[in-house]
Amino acid sequence: MIERWLAAFHHNNNPLQEHIHTCTPLLEPSSLTAIAAEGLPPLPRISPFESSGRRQEISINISTSTMGQYWHFFNVNRLEQADPEGGYKLGSIFYTKQPFLVRSLTIPYPVPELAGYLANTLPLGPIAKKGMLSLPDELLDMILDHDDLPILDRVCLAITCKKLLILAEGSLLKSCRTYGSAGWAHCQIACLGDYATLDSVPERLLPPAQKDRILKSLKAKDLSPEDACCYAGLSGISTEPDQYCGVHDLRSFVERLPMPDRRLFVAALAVTFPARDDWALCNTTKREYVRAGALAELSGQPDDVQPFLMASTVDLGTALFTRFCFSPDDSIAMVNTSVKIHEGKWVGDRVAINTLERMKLGQSEQEWKDVTDEVIADIKDIYQDEFDEDWEKKLTEIQGLCDSWYFQWDDAYELGALLPSPEEQRRDELLQEMLREM
Repeated sequence: MIERWLAAFHHNNNPLQEHIHTCTPLLEPSSLTAIAAEGLPPLPRISPFESSGRRQEISINISTSTMGQYWHFFNVNRLEQADPEGGYKLGSIFYTKQPFLVRSLTIPYPVPELAGYLANTLPLGPIAKKGMLSLPDELLDMILDHDDLPILDRVCLAITCKKLLILAEGSLLKSCRTYGSAGWAHCQIACLGDYATLDSVPERLLPPAQKDRILKSLKAKDLSPEDACCYAGLSGISTEPDQYCGVHDLRSFVERLPMPDRRLFVAALAVTFPARDDWALCNTTKREYVRAGALAELSGQPDDVQPFLMASTVDLGTALFTRFCFSPDDSIAMVNTSVKIHEGKWVGDRVAINTLERMKLGQSEQEWKDVTDEVIADIKDIYQDEFDEDWEKKLTEIQGLCDSWYFQWDDAYELGALLPSPEEQRRDELLQEMLREM
């Protein structure tokens, strides 16, 4: 695959191969070419521009219970559906941590090592302005973002030259990290009850044209219009969300790179979630946000680590629950007198979990509204309705630990496995030799 890049871009009789060596080289092309010749493992989908043909369709069991309808999470932009933790009744889902929901919305940061590569730039010599690199930055951006080219090819091209690395960080690399780790960020998502028909869903979630497309999709799958009578027809055409991806998923490829190349590749794609005090649930449609720190205090855990608040009873997923549920029927298997949780104020809005610093970056003239107090008041009301005089105790009860799989990323352990010390690397090589001799 890398060989296609080396052969495809010739300008003024100067192939890209020449300029990889002359434009402050970052990655040895020979090592990539050798690996490409052997064939690369299939790359997990880490970009919104590439679709997987292997995702399995989901079947839903429809509830006939009179104690409340069933509920599922839907991403209407990507036509994906996820099962909640704690069963399918809203009365149990709301009081159960939803790690998938939080993790799939939380936009990561690059690892600190990348900043060193981006900052350590040298003036470009005359040779760096020839060949493909003589193209305007806009065209180079188009090449790096071209969705017909495999992601791994584009990333490998980006890290061969510092100029391309800087350009790629503004689009390609950031997209890879964001959509591989937070596939539902900035999407229209909702928790729909199975009594929600296609006709009953508000147009801010599914406009008329999209409802027509859903009916056509159901028909194409030989499903009847009656299938649009639950979950707004989305359960018949939605697929499972992709698993979280990170640079550790590419281990078989990364381990075949020489260590200097490996460090650069890992720095370009690895993600982290720094413990900051300004993480928030952001509604990018209404420009409203809910602060994670206030939810930690509400749970009696003011020092809980943001953004995931793993030790707190309520988190940013709880905050979202007060805003994104919809059903025309109020049978939700919980007391529903104060908040009307089934009529979510954010249904149809785009949401993400981000830091306030990044959220407001470049948008200083556009005002954002802090709705943390409103959301906390709703959470308190819901707990009061459900637990009466014990509600404050319930809010501060320590829950069991969440499934740590949801919060796996390119942490120190994963990166340590990819970037061993020379001693560890030699020990691994000796172990492999011993295994081959057995």
